[in-house]
Amino acid sequence: MAFSGGLDTSAAVAWMRERGALPYCYTADLGQPDEPELDQIPDRALQYGAEAARLVDCREELVREGLIALQCGAFHITTAGKTYFNTTPLG
Repeated sequence: MAFSGGLDTSAAVAWMRERGALPYCYTADLGQPDEPELDQIPDRALQYGAEAARLVDCREELVREGLIALQCGAFHITTAGKTYFNTTPLG
């Protein structure tokens, strides 16, 4: 499962393990600057009962897909003071 290390995913891993499941967790490295201890998140998943956990470097793929989205005309809009990115359907 995608594991952020937050309360929801931590509780989900523990809940699954308590019920006999063997959760495997993946954390995506998207280059997020607000997560200084990103490399420690898989260890957190293991502490909550994950069978295995790993950090996957997705930065290059995110850039590639982002450029494709821009080439397809993706844009952002602001509605009611909130910005919504990539609001154009792709595909």
